[in-house]
Amino acid sequence: MLPGMETMSALDASFLHVEDAVSHMHIGSVGIFEGPAPPQQVVLDAVAAKLHLVPRYRQHVRFPPLALARPIWVDDCHFHLEYHVRRTALPAPGGDEELRNLVGRVMAQKLDRSKPLWEMWIAEGLNEGRWALVSKLHHCMVDGVSGTDLLSVVFDKERQAPQAEAVPWQPAPEPSTPRIVGSALAHRAKIPYEGVRSLWATARAPAQAAGQAAEIARAVISLRTLLRPPAGTSLNGPIGPHRRWAWARGRLADVKAIRSEYGGTVN
Repeated sequence: MLPGMETMSALDASFLHVEDAVSHMHIGSVGIFEGPAPPQQVVLDAVAAKLHLVPRYRQHVRFPPLALARPIWVDDCHFHLEYHVRRTALPAPGGDEELRNLVGRVMAQKLDRSKPLWEMWIAEGLNEGRWALVSKLHHCMVDGVSGTDLLSVVFDKERQAPQAEAVPWQPAPEPSTPRIVGSALAHRAKIPYEGVRSLWATARAPAQAAGQAAEIARAVISLRTLLRPPAGTSLNGPIGPHRRWAWARGRLADVKAIRSEYGGTVN
């Protein structure tokens, strides 16, 4: 793989491939904070100072022609932080309903694949003198940064933490399409060897191969049954691109008690 390029994992690529006009594969979170929202430049400076800890947030996706290989991550030579860190305001009275509508609209829009796949929204005007921070991130980025969202590194543990300076960043040159094709072909060059090795193993163990073939055939039949459209109910009808966001309130102590009694984790 050429400098400045990284092949996406098969799992992460699947999150891109299954996305369509109604099945959006981004995830999100909403944080509610007391007091007035910080000035936009303060937010931009805080994010810029931490971006070196999550390099994926300054990379975008390139798709090799003819699907010769999995998508790749490349540095975004036109990265513009102000595009990703956005600001809006809730209409009065700034209550739960207004917040639900805002988050629903934000989450209903697909992320632009020509840019790094994340957004952060500062929402002013929440009642009781509060503000909200809406984070939106494509699922294909989560494993690529070890499950670390930008929020977990932007926030400081101390209330009055000193402001860090942004680390200088120089993007790698955007690879041309021929270079991407060449890299993809080189990546696929390993596949024939795997195929030959599989054929050799089949020739040495025909009985085992026959058993595996029968097992695969049974799996295909089961998969075909799984993919058969189920009977329609109120829970599995057609969906559209629009989203509604809602929540339920509960006590963390109750959740921990359930976890202690039945196992698992708080998540």
